[in-house]
Amino acid sequence: MNTNPVQFYDLLARAFRGDTSSKRLQGFLNKTLAEKYNGLQIPGFDFEPDMQLEFTYEQVQKELGITAMANYYDLDSKPIPRGAEGASLLTGKIPRMKDVIYFNEDKVRKQLITEKLFGETSDEAIRSAKRKLFETLDDLIGGHTNSLTYQRHQMISAGKLTLTDANNPKGIKNVTFSASVPSANKKNASTLRGNADNSRKWWTDNTYATEGANADVIADLVEFLQPILDKGIKGHLEINSAFLRRILRHSSVAKAIAINLWPMGDLSNTQAAAAALPETSRKSKFEELIGISVTAIDSLVAVEKYDKTKKALEKPNINAFNSDVIVFVPDGKVGTILSVMPITFQSASATYGKFYDGRLLLTVDADAVEKCQGYYTEMTVLAVPTSPQYLFYFFPIA
Repeated sequence: MNTNPVQFYDLLARAFRGDTSSKRLQGFLNKTLAEKYNGLQIPGFDFEPDMQLEFTYEQVQKELGITAMANYYDLDSKPIPRGAEGASLLTGKIPRMKDVIYFNEDKVRKQLITEKLFGETSDEAIRSAKRKLFETLDDLIGGHTNSLTYQRHQMISAGKLTLTDANNPKGIKNVTFSASVPSANKKNASTLRGNADNSRKWWTDNTYATEGANADVIADLVEFLQPILDKGIKGHLEINSAFLRRILRHSSVAKAIAINLWPMGDLSNTQAAAAALPETSRKSKFEELIGISVTAIDSLVAVEKYDKTKKALEKPNINAFNSDVIVFVPDGKVGTILSVMPITFQSASATYGKFYDGRLLLTVDADAVEKCQGYYTEMTVLAVPTSPQYLFYFFPIA
C-alpha cells in the first residue's frame, strides 16, 4: 500500500514555501482577499461591533427620522424620562453557514505536473500553488459574502429570510427568520384605493404579457408614498433591476412622461417618443414624477444543487432581491448583522485564518478519510432589520 505523508496534500506548504503557520495564512487573507471583498453589498446594514457567545438573538425595534422635542415644565416639576431605546419584537437562533473545498488527489497531481516541469521550489510552481490557494479561498469567502448579500436583500424585499430547497438545497429547510414588518405597511395595486379592482393591477399576472386596463403606475406610487413622506421619513425605493426595466416600459409611464415633457403635443406621437427615450432618461423622469429616488438592485446569487433527473450538479442563479415588489427603505441604517464568535481549539495539524474581523473562520486541516487537505469555513450571522416599522411594500401585480 502506498501511504503518502500529509505534506503530499499540503497546498499551504507549496504556496508559502513550507510556512504553514496561521500567521502566514492570515497575512495572505489580509493582503490578497481583503482587497477584493472590502465592498460588501449590504446597504443600510453593518456588523454589530460585538460578537455574541451564544446563538440566541433579540430583534429590537428602533426609531429613526425626527427626534422628539423636549417638553416644557414648570420650575419645580421633574421631567418624565424618555422611552427606552426600542421594543423587543422577537427572539430566535442565529443560523450557521458552512462550506468546504478539498485539495484532493486530482488537484495534487495537477500541481505535481507543474512542479515536475519547472521544479518544486521554482517561481512558476510557487505562483501556481498560490493561484490555486487564492481560487480556493476566493470561492469560499465569495460564497459567504453572497450569502450575506442574499440575507440583506431578502430581509428588505421579502420582509423575511426563508431557507428552502431552492436557496439552501444542501442544508436546513423550511426555516423562516422574519423582519417583523407590520401588515399595515403592505399595499396592493388592486386595493390601494379601497374596494378591490383587478383592472388597476399593473399587469394581469407575472408573465407581464397584458397590462391592467386601468393601471396607472405614477398615480399609484404617488398615492402609496404620500402618507409615508408625510411622516417626515427620508428614504428611497428599492426595486429589482429587471422589474424596474419592465416598469419603465409600461405604457402608463410613457404616457406620464410624454404629458410632462410635451404637454401641448399630440399624445399618440409624444407617448411613442417618450417610450423611445434612453432608459437612464426615463428613470430620471420617473423619479422626478414620483418625487423620490429609486435604487435598482441587480444581484444574482448561485446555489449548488444536484439534479436527480439529469444526474448532474448544477448551479442555478436566483435573484437576491425579489421581483414584483417595490420597497420604501429609509435612508441610513435600517439593520444590523448579528454574529456569533467562532471557537477554535489547539491542534497540531490545523491552520486557522479569519475574515470579516473574525466572524468568518477558516480551518485548514488534513482529512485522512477523504485523503486530502480540507479548507473548511463557517460563519454564524443573521441580518436583522432594526427599523421594520419604516419599511413599506407595494405589490403592483396583487
